[in-house]
Amino acid sequence: MKRALFILTALLAAITCRAGEPKPDWIDGSSMEYPREKYLVGVGQGDSRQDAEDRSRGEISKIFSTQVKVRTSLTETESNTAGAKGQTNDFQQTISDTVQTLSKKALEGVEIAENWQDSATREYYALAVLDRQKAILAVNDKLAQFDKDSVALKDQMEKAADKFPRVKASLRLLTVLKAREDLVAELRVLDPAGKAPESPVDAASVKPAAAKAVSELDVVVGLTGDSATQIKTGIVKGLNDFGLQAKSSGGGDIIVEGEVATNEQQGDGSKWRWARTTLTVTLKDGKTEKVFSQFDATDRESSADYSEAVRRTRVALAKKVSSQINEAVTTYFENQ
Repeated sequence: MKRALFILTALLAAITCRAGEPKPDWIDGSSMEYPREKYLVGVGQGDSRQDAEDRSRGEISKIFSTQVKVRTSLTETESNTAGAKGQTNDFQQTISDTVQTLSKKALEGVEIAENWQDSATREYYALAVLDRQKAILAVNDKLAQFDKDSVALKDQMEKAADKFPRVKASLRLLTVLKAREDLVAELRVLDPAGKAPESPVDAASVKPAAAKAVSELDVVVGLTGDSATQIKTGIVKGLNDFGLQAKSSGGGDIIVEGEVATNEQQGDGSKWRWARTTLTVTLKDGKTEKVFSQFDATDRESSADYSEAVRRTRVALAKKVSSQINEAVTTYFENQ
């Protein structure tokens, strides 16, 4: 009975994957049934059917991710002068993680259209397809929502009398504008000859205003422990680069507290000396003293000279922590 069941299962799998049939045209990336003018297609190959299907979906994702990478590299070179000190604001880069989940609407329509198994190599192939027209409609629906949100957030930012509501609206507005840009890039992939709907908000003038509002937020960084000053200086610089007004003393809207500890690590038997630096961070609202974020960060580096290994851990840790603080502050205000 078990043997009969096994044989039946194997036959069904072979039929489903079309094993033994002639090599289909879509294996080479071109399909009569799914022409490129109507569909985006991706072909995946793997040792199992699941692997092949996952890779075929990944091939379609690559078409979009290439556009996202191009946009990201362009965005990261953009800078806006904000505040009296002429700080360079690279805020667009800091919200890329938030945007990732917002700007993938088009990929929800990807389907596995065909499967095939090579009878000689036993490898599996899968064809993933995305109906261009359906995806375009989905993206346009999301763009319409972004446009509605951006108008409302711009109005809130301009009318806010207090700093905190203004920062909150500004952060959300920058996020929506960046998400819209990424969706427009996806729309160009889906419909190269088409034209994206115009935004009701002039991003070129609104972004600098929003970035300036964010830069008015005072962040005070206070650390204790092993050579805390070195890491504190690096964090202040990193936050300033993100567009936040950071300093190492005085009162502030956001208070950053932390303790630094550095330890020598066991080596690998070579001449290299290893150091590990850890920083425990607490973020508080300067007005209410409410703790809204806590996290640990660590970095491990090596060098022939132990003091150089220590220096490297602190430089790397300052960069890492400034990014995490910025993300925590952004999330805090967006969720209020």
